[in-house]
Amino acid sequence: MMVFVRFVLVGGCFSLGYAVVTTGLIRFAAAPPLPTSVAVYLLCIPAAFWAQRHIAFRADRQAKGALWIYTATQTGSLAVISAITTRFVTRVFWADTLLFVATAGVAAVASFLICRYILFRTQAPDGQ
Repeated sequence: MMVFVRFVLVGGCFSLGYAVVTTGLIRFAAAPPLPTSVAVYLLCIPAAFWAQRHIAFRADRQAKGALWIYTATQTGSLAVISAITTRFVTRVFWADTLLFVATAGVAAVASFLICRYILFRTQAPDGQ
């Protein structure tokens, strides 16, 4: 159970950071929504992988090609997130923040399952 709590905390921090930076750039710097969302999301991947491995899952080992699998998972999520958010961006800061947080949250569920059962499965069932 604690592994899930740590995952939520780590993922929540990255999701919130992604949402605030992305919507801030769109609203206050007039950045275009799609490239901004893609760039911010991609910049988060390596740091999020490191944090999930070391903080959430406390894994000493990982599956072969784990970073590539994680990157592919996040890239797939990015495609879905980008398709949704570019259609529904309002340029209203709080509405867009909620939109980005919701879409990133759905992506986080898929990421947890892949991390838990594929990437860091060498851990004991309780993540200890």
